[in-house]
Amino acid sequence: MMGGFWQDVRYAGRMMLKTRGLSAVAVATLALGIGANTAIFSVVNGILLRPLPYREPDRLVMVWQDLRARGGPATEWSGPSQQVDWKADTDVFENLASVQGWTASLGGGEMPESLQGEQTTYEYFDVLGVRPALGRVFRDTDDVRGAPRVVVLSHGLWRRRFGSDPAVVGRSVPINGESHEIIGVMPDGFRPVLATGAAMWRPMQMNRVNPARNAAVYHTVGRIRTGLPIDQAQAGLAALAGALERAHPDTDAKRAINAVPLLAQQTLAMRTPLWLLQAAVGFVLLIACVNIANLQLSRASGRTREIAVRRALGADRARIVRQLLTESLALSGCGCALGVLVGDWGLSILRRVAPEGTPRIDEVSIDGRVLLFALALALLTAVLFGLVPAAHAARERVAPTLRLGGRGQLGDGGQRIRRGLVVAELTLALVLLAGGGLLVRTFVALQRADLGFTPDRILTGFILPPQTLYKTDAARRAFYDAVIARTAALPGVQIAALSSVLPLSGDSDEDFLIEGRPEPTRGEALTTWYRVVSATYFAAMQIPLQHGRLFVDREAAPVVVISETMAKRHWPGRDPVGTRIRFGDVWATIVGVVDDVKVRGPREPGQVETYIPYWLNPEAGINVVLKTAGDPRALAEPLRRAVKEVDPGIAVASLATMDETIADSVGSSRFVATLAAVFGVLALLLAAVGIYGVMSYAVSQRTQEIGVRLALGAQERQIFALVVGESMKLAGAGLTLGLAGAVVAGRAMRGMLFGVGATDARTLAATAAVLAAVTLAAAYVPARRAMGIEPQTALRAD
Repeated sequence: MMGGFWQDVRYAGRMMLKTRGLSAVAVATLALGIGANTAIFSVVNGILLRPLPYREPDRLVMVWQDLRARGGPATEWSGPSQQVDWKADTDVFENLASVQGWTASLGGGEMPESLQGEQTTYEYFDVLGVRPALGRVFRDTDDVRGAPRVVVLSHGLWRRRFGSDPAVVGRSVPINGESHEIIGVMPDGFRPVLATGAAMWRPMQMNRVNPARNAAVYHTVGRIRTGLPIDQAQAGLAALAGALERAHPDTDAKRAINAVPLLAQQTLAMRTPLWLLQAAVGFVLLIACVNIANLQLSRASGRTREIAVRRALGADRARIVRQLLTESLALSGCGCALGVLVGDWGLSILRRVAPEGTPRIDEVSIDGRVLLFALALALLTAVLFGLVPAAHAARERVAPTLRLGGRGQLGDGGQRIRRGLVVAELTLALVLLAGGGLLVRTFVALQRADLGFTPDRILTGFILPPQTLYKTDAARRAFYDAVIARTAALPGVQIAALSSVLPLSGDSDEDFLIEGRPEPTRGEALTTWYRVVSATYFAAMQIPLQHGRLFVDREAAPVVVISETMAKRHWPGRDPVGTRIRFGDVWATIVGVVDDVKVRGPREPGQVETYIPYWLNPEAGINVVLKTAGDPRALAEPLRRAVKEVDPGIAVASLATMDETIADSVGSSRFVATLAAVFGVLALLLAAVGIYGVMSYAVSQRTQEIGVRLALGAQERQIFALVVGESMKLAGAGLTLGLAGAVVAGRAMRGMLFGVGATDARTLAATAAVLAAVTLAAAYVPARRAMGIEPQTALRAD
């Protein structure tokens, strides 16, 4: 048995050398298809399938407040009370930790360095099951109010800033104006839960004695108890939520608890786009297989006599099919080997063009699972493009074939198969092209969407005054006053403003009351998203005022401005200007209504939003917003120097233009749309090659027929119309099936679309027209060749 197999392999090698040109085209086509699939699957594997680098990662979950019953999100942050209450439920959690992003200004140099970090409860590293490379991690005694400040460094920061010095443990460094003792260094490759670029960690030191029940400022990660399935854990959390509602009806009514596996949470934004790209590139491979199947059929037409002789000498059909499939497997194996190299090259490109902040992108590589995937593709493609030609060749009758002499003919059955394959690839190409068109139009619509403000020539940066130095509202207010005065005086700055949160970055929420209306019933509190801003913020961002007025700088009376959505929702058909609303113990008067700002991106509707003057509520950190006369990036260094002049220990973090922020917000859509468009064009080119091959072969097989037609008086234009007409018949069938498939695919993609319908007629019509034009172009050369056939030469041919 093995001897026969190796005989087939040697014969397949000789046939590949004998038909070098055809084999080279087939191998190159396969390498392109397998390489593209390997590259995309490497990303899918590295981001979605590979386990997280923690101890028993399947037991890790993100835990959220579920406020859907109150009209809120299913994944709301938690607060100190949730940290205490949830951790107490040992029936569900083995351990639990809270974490929040942290902007740190690391001193000790000429200019303080802004770094991203995480503040965590002391259980953080134990929950993840990760030990430090040097020193230790947090203890419970580090995580109490007033404890000495300690910090754990990332391996990268330790290597870059401290020269990999092991004696760094025990050293003190200034961070945000406070002295922090370095107690440990994390191992290389440690992945933080929240801030992917975190360079340091410090204990949160939250208040656990009398925790606030309405705060929502932390992310929470938990480790599910051993042996507890996620569905049972969710049931336990439902019981816990019910108990908390009964114990604290004023604050915890309609607050469920939602646990999401950590891997699913971290990769949520990329999950659907990546599987969509994997499906798209799979279509490309199918089209490649169709083309190679047509090539194999062409080659089989020249081997009909050879196969008939082998049948006459005693080879059965199974033996013939095995030989031809072995030849297909040899082609596929060469294509796979070359495809892995193409995939590795493509993967390096994907890493560079992936959106900023793509989770785990630096972990993506071609590993054993990816190689097994490529090998499986090779076997699958060998069957896909080899089975039809092999089965067709094995069905050929021996005696009629031998009577044909040396001529190779496919016959009507073979021609029908080739035409059917072309219809199939046209169908696949149209589905892929239409899907790519919808995604491209989505990306364009996202870029053109009205966000409610004008982002041109705006530079932003975040500053965080240390709480140890700026303990009171008055101290923070004085610091912000000095910053806005210094930055407004910079050359090239037209308007300097402040905002606690930037558009596209979310908001903070707060319950409120409306004067003259009864207090909401338990669990039905009114909630508004809010941002703390300077009086100049509206002019800097060019947010239109609908009616009323804006507050003015350092206005003494408590006043606020609200969004259009808030006005319509709580004062329908009425003017809210002059009405008072209460936040906590403060009553503020609404003085104006402004247009909605898409604070969470263009896909989200307008929010119930309140703008509060920063001097009334100077928050712990704030964003500087500069409207510039020229290139905003040119003001980056002057902004850093201006803040340093106010306080030498504070760095400016997250420097970016608003145009860059918007580009980052649609980065995932741009990435998917670009790749989908590339795959669509590739499918289009492969379909054109397939049509060209089929029509060229059809012309060569019908040379005598065309010669007879010409000899009997047919005009050249009639021959041209004959060939082109057959091509367009194939295109018509492919377009009909493809449009039906495109409608189904569009509906499946509906959740990813914006500004365009799932069955958008313009997109479908445009892609169908492009595919019809490509079909016509691919048929043009064979048609011109048919017009040039000499009747005498054609009639003398065997």
